[in-house]
This record gives sequence, structure tokens and C-alpha cells, in this order.
Amino acid sequence: MISSFALLVFHPNYFLLVFAGIFLSVLLNYSSSWIVRNTGMKYWLALLLVILFSVGILYLMIILIGPSIASQVREMSDTLPKSLNNLKEEITGTKVGKELFDELPTEMDELMNNREEIFSRIVGSFSSTIGAIANFFIIIITGIFLASTPHIYTQGFVRLFSVDFRPRLREVMNKVQSTLSLWMMAKLISMLVVGILTAIGLEILGMPLPYALALIAALFSFIPNIGPYLALAPAVLIALMEGGNMFIYVLILYFGIQIVESYLITPLIEKKMVHLPPALTLFWMVLLGILTGILGLILATPILAALVVIINELYVKDNLEAGYELQVEQENKSETKKPEEQEEEK
Repeated sequence: MISSFALLVFHPNYFLLVFAGIFLSVLLNYSSSWIVRNTGMKYWLALLLVILFSVGILYLMIILIGPSIASQVREMSDTLPKSLNNLKEEITGTKVGKELFDELPTEMDELMNNREEIFSRIVGSFSSTIGAIANFFIIIITGIFLASTPHIYTQGFVRLFSVDFRPRLREVMNKVQSTLSLWMMAKLISMLVVGILTAIGLEILGMPLPYALALIAALFSFIPNIGPYLALAPAVLIALMEGGNMFIYVLILYFGIQIVESYLITPLIEKKMVHLPPALTLFWMVLLGILTGILGLILATPILAALVVIINELYVKDNLEAGYELQVEQENKSETKKPEEQEEEK
């Protein structure tokens, strides 16, 4: 217990990787179990079909739209610096902006004066990329291993608790699995809708790089509350290069899609999901983002969804509400007793 707490405090990313692997295994197990229930197919074959289907969809996306998106992303890497320079020129055109930029030394000047910092940043970026790739494969392999024989791990975990508590624990674990699976399915549908609407809207507006920007919007929509605004930044910068009122049209488009996604799409596809208050979700995301970085920010919402189910089932229902219901039941029994029975008890 002490070692686990020490790992949680000093190496929280380890637990995030473990949760990500469990999260992936839950999705694979939920999809495979659905196939088994509806077709009678063996579980291992259903799991293999789910994995092959997922890989096939990813491969088709790479083949069909990958080249155009890759070229647009490369073009965006050239366009965004120009957009930032144009924005800087417009700001420095004002008296206040010129004074502000004169007082702030540019990052390029600082880097040229410190070559060791250049080297350390390059090495740091390289190591971060390698670490991200390694973490990705760890999550994939862990998820597949857990999903291949889920009963071994669930039974081993349940056996750590008392015999009387095990049925209830299995019930709560099944509810957590269902909640996470439904949440992810709903989120994938929402991401797909956001990406399609963004691509269509940018094409109609005549914006450059519509598919790359739509891909960014779809990916960032996985992060609630914060993600849509992060996706808006590159779109606005590129729209500023187009001149005119393009950036206003882009703002209207993105905020319109955000309203449709938040108040129409999400409520329709998340009816059976656990309700997460927006303020609580935002605070939790900021906390995990500060403590663990980008991985915590990405996994904050599914972690919160699992915690809400666990707390609601094991603490609220089994302790607070169960104790209150027992007290009310005893009071009702005492009130329905005859006066003679109450005198005998006294």
C-alpha cells in the first residue's frame, strides 16, 4: 500500500498508463462481448475481429485521406509561422504593441545566445517523441493482453476483498465498464461529427487546409471544455492570413459547431451515461493537467467518469443512502407497533 501511494505521488504517469491500458481493454471487451451476445461467436474470435476491424478502419483512413492530410499538415507547418509573423506585425503597428514587443526579447535571440539550450531542447523533443511512441505501444499491448483474458484479472482483483463484498464489487465493476464503453462510443461519434462539419464548413468558406484543420478539431474535441478552443487557434491564425472578414466567419463556424455538439449531439448520444458537471470536469482536467501533463489532460474525463460511478455506488448508495433507509425503516416499524408491544419492549 505504501509503495503504491509513493508511486502515485512521485510517478503518476505510471498509473495513467495503467488506466489507459485498462480503458482500452474495457472497450475491446465491451465490443467483443456485444458480438458474442448477438452472434454466439467465441470470445477470442470476436476479439480478433474487433482488433482487425479497428486496424482496417485506421488503414483505410490513412490510405484514402492520409496523403492529403499529411500534405496539408506540412503546409500548415509553413503557414502558421507566417501567420504568427503577420499577427506580430499588426500588433507592433500600434504604439502599445511596439512597446510591449520591444521590452520582451525574442526567443530566437535568446536561443542564439545560448547554444547549449538549443541542443538540450532538441534532445528533449527527441526523447519526448520516443517516450510518447513507447507509451502508445505499451497502452496497445496492455489493452490487448487484458482484453484477451479479462476474467483472470477481474477474479484476481475481486479475491482481494471479503467474500460477502465480492458480488457487489463485480456489479460495480460491470457498471464502470459499461459507463466507460458508452462514454467512449459517444465521444467517437461526437468527434466524427465535429470533424465532418468542420471540413464541410471550411470548404464552403474557401479556407485553405480544410482537412488538416478538421482533423485537429476532431482530435481536440476528445478533450471537453478546453479542446475546441485549442483547435480554434490555428484556424484563426490561418484565417487572418486570408484577410477580410474570414477570421470572423471561422469564429462563427467553430462556435456554431461547438453549440451544436454541446447542446444537440452530446445530449442525444449520452442519455445513458453518467452525468459529469461541466465545472467539476474542468477543475479535474486542470488538476490532472498540472500534475501529470498532456496524458492526464486527455484521460481526465474517463477517469472522472469511473470515479463518479465508484463513489456513487460504493459510498453514496451503500453507505449514506443505505444507512438512512435502514433508519427510516426502523422508525416506521416502531411507529406501526401497537402500544402494548411498545410497553413490553420497554
